[in-house]
Amino acid sequence: MKKKLFIRNLLLLASVVISVIGLTTINSSAKSKGATVVSTRKIAKTPNRLVSGYLYTTASLTKKAHNADNYPRTTFYTYRSATIRKANGNKAVYYYVKNGNGRVKGWIWRGYLVRTFNFTKQRAELRHILNLINSISLKNRLSVIRVLESINKHDSLASLIKKLDNLSGTLINSNDISKIKEINQTIRKDGVKLIQLTQQTLNKTYKTIENINQITDQVYNFTRFILNLLP
Repeated sequence: MKKKLFIRNLLLLASVVISVIGLTTINSSAKSKGATVVSTRKIAKTPNRLVSGYLYTTASLTKKAHNADNYPRTTFYTYRSATIRKANGNKAVYYYVKNGNGRVKGWIWRGYLVRTFNFTKQRAELRHILNLINSISLKNRLSVIRVLESINKHDSLASLIKKLDNLSGTLINSNDISKIKEINQTIRKDGVKLIQLTQQTLNKTYKTIENINQITDQVYNFTRFILNLLP
């Protein structure tokens, strides 16, 4: 009788141990389950700052490598993009980034990246615009200044370009017309970055602008910036 009871207890203990091991294995598997990589591609190398989040060792996001909060002033460069499907079924895009010396690297959600710019070209363009305005004949230069002064906080770059185009259509001096068209051409081509340059100078901060239609009072600030630099 005692032998049978011992065997029964032994079997019961074995059953409990097996159940615990099985449950531990399931939990361990759940914890290690990462994201599914749907696709990857090479992207342009661009400079960025990290504003939050974590860098992961792989695009499957199973292991954190670095905390972005530890690198607030470090420039990271993009190399690859990965579309992933998380465990909850939602899709997201992550970028593979490295710092300048390549020692800090990993995959991070693209929403945690803020693009940085080298404004050397835009500074030269801004000086060129100022030189063009200053070289226009006095009467027409005053007309250009009045156009800049007429820009309000709700005007877009398209409004500024249209007003300068309308002005050039009323002039007779071909040299002045050519200079105004050159100003407009520069604004059409690089206006967003010119605005970012002036915003950075005015506020010591900048914001990436991807849609030209989103620019409102920043155009006003841009024109006031130019007016303040004119003699």
